[in-house]
Amino acid sequence: WYNGLVIVVNIDGSYQVEFVDYGNVENVIEDKMVEAMENVPAGSIIDEFVKTVHGEVAREEKPKSEVGNNSQEDLGSPELEEAVLIEEPVIGDDAINETAEVVVKTVLSEEAEQVCKLGSPPKQVSPISVQDDDTPWTPSVGSVCCAKWSDRVWYNARVDEVMRGGKEVFVTFIDYGNTDKVPVRKLVKDSSLIPEGAKINTLVKRGSPAVAQDDCQDLGNVNSEDPLSSSTPIQDGLSVGEECVALWAEDNVWYNARIIMIDQQAKVAEVEFFDYGNADLVSLCDVYRKFSSVPLARPGEEITVDPNVSTGQGEDVDQVVDFPVRVDQEQGDLLVDHSAETATDLGVKAEPVSLLSLVTKDQHGKMILNAVVVNTITAMEGVVGMTILPGGTLVTAVEKDNTVKMWSRDGLCTGEVVGDRQFSNPSDVVCLGGMGFAVKDKNGIMMFDMQGKYVRKLEVDKLDTCSGMAVDNLGRIVIINKCGEGDEGKLTLRGETDILYIDIMKEKVVKRVEMVDIIAEKEKTICKALTMYKDKLYVVDNGLDCVYTLFHEDGEDQAEVFGSPGRREAQFSGVSAAVLDDEGNTVISDTRNNRLQLFSSEWEFVGFVKVQPSPLARPCVMCLDKEVRELVVHNMGTSQVVRYALG
Repeated sequence: WYNGLVIVVNIDGSYQVEFVDYGNVENVIEDKMVEAMENVPAGSIIDEFVKTVHGEVAREEKPKSEVGNNSQEDLGSPELEEAVLIEEPVIGDDAINETAEVVVKTVLSEEAEQVCKLGSPPKQVSPISVQDDDTPWTPSVGSVCCAKWSDRVWYNARVDEVMRGGKEVFVTFIDYGNTDKVPVRKLVKDSSLIPEGAKINTLVKRGSPAVAQDDCQDLGNVNSEDPLSSSTPIQDGLSVGEECVALWAEDNVWYNARIIMIDQQAKVAEVEFFDYGNADLVSLCDVYRKFSSVPLARPGEEITVDPNVSTGQGEDVDQVVDFPVRVDQEQGDLLVDHSAETATDLGVKAEPVSLLSLVTKDQHGKMILNAVVVNTITAMEGVVGMTILPGGTLVTAVEKDNTVKMWSRDGLCTGEVVGDRQFSNPSDVVCLGGMGFAVKDKNGIMMFDMQGKYVRKLEVDKLDTCSGMAVDNLGRIVIINKCGEGDEGKLTLRGETDILYIDIMKEKVVKRVEMVDIIAEKEKTICKALTMYKDKLYVVDNGLDCVYTLFHEDGEDQAEVFGSPGRREAQFSGVSAAVLDDEGNTVISDTRNNRLQLFSSEWEFVGFVKVQPSPLARPCVMCLDKEVRELVVHNMGTSQVVRYALG
């Protein structure tokens, strides 16, 4: 509870309140406001600036964390809640490679939050970014600064417009020319203030010795009169006009490329990815004449290569590929499945899918995403998992009758999937790109090719009761693992929920994220669905009606918690699934409220999905066919799988 001042009474009956001791403004409902200290519910946490009934300042004992040696203090802001996940030692040869330490924050409003570190004293939070100087820096129009974009990389930027309220600004990323809206908390006035360990664009001048220097070796003398130095060769003797292989930072994949320009001073090259037609700036460290030089220069790195690149496999050079690949079980080699290639699957040639570009206004002026029925598959009771393969084939897993089937875009069944054994309570299915798909059931994980032919099973011996399945950007299968009654609990503790990362080739758990300090009430939690966007994992909690997002930022693993029970915007009743477009915008199925909600990549509510001609009926499992901009939804109330055209 904080000291507040009512500024405006909103039309919906809520109040716009300024938290006077900190300066930020929020909308607050009447139920969360009292006129005097004596009316605050007993046992509540009270900010230190709030006066008690005796006129003294309340100084409650800060709750101490029992985990590890850290203590958790009141962060002094109504915007944040945090917890830390401490690594638990795992002993033995079968120990997993990584147990994550996670900083958790709760998203409570449309505005982005400022992340505070545990163990630090409470700080006053204001709408501006707090710098290391004694005087806080307030960005103004024309300010040259550094800004963190949606890819979580810091770039050189210029402030073009300060939005109303001062919490967001429009900036131009001056090295690239594009503009975007950025929260003020993601601005610093110079590069020396960028957090240590953060990802920094190569064109940002490193102004402080505390910031790590570029790992590139000296690639040649810089011509001071001509910083582009186009005629000066770079590593492997490459020069402008020559073909090479280059690493595209957007997806961390090596592609065939042609050098357009070399900037020795900035240590970047502009290259054209000629197999797809797009161009981009890449670091000179990430350009080689032949792919065979890459694994030699980067021993131990996991390397992902585009299928068009000649890898020199005949020269005993291993090709480590995420997608599209298939597994030859007899030889154990990874082989490229060129028949599975599509523009969307490769992620370079196809135009990115943006759900926000399809949003319109209805007759009342409200933002909506129109969805028109394309076709309907009937008698689909008990669908627990769906995925779209490259080319648009739909794969469904039905727990009730223990079946997995494949469907065309026209809604016609193209075949039933058969493994090396009968499916037993299948829980989910996930696309493996050109490799095919995987099915998780009670007895394990089985893998199938693009045609639904059985390939092999994964022998992972540490799994308990599993739900949800996704594939991360390293090609690892990610699952939710809960240790309940009857489970052995070899890795996950009794009654707890973990996120496990499984290396497909090693058939072992290589990373575990314990959810114990992320989940508020473990007795009510039902984590049931997963999805990935770039390197961010979304975990859907059906029991607590929220979505957790796990990601790595500024050198540490972090988590956000979004959503709460209810019927208002950004509230849920039986949240079941989340799907994302190519910009990180999210559609969430709000099952018991019979609606689908659309949110921006910053968790701002955009509008509802308006389906026609027939209404939604307990929408549950979903998947997005990006190639044709169609949303596939299992309507649990009518036992139908419906394909909707968006826009």
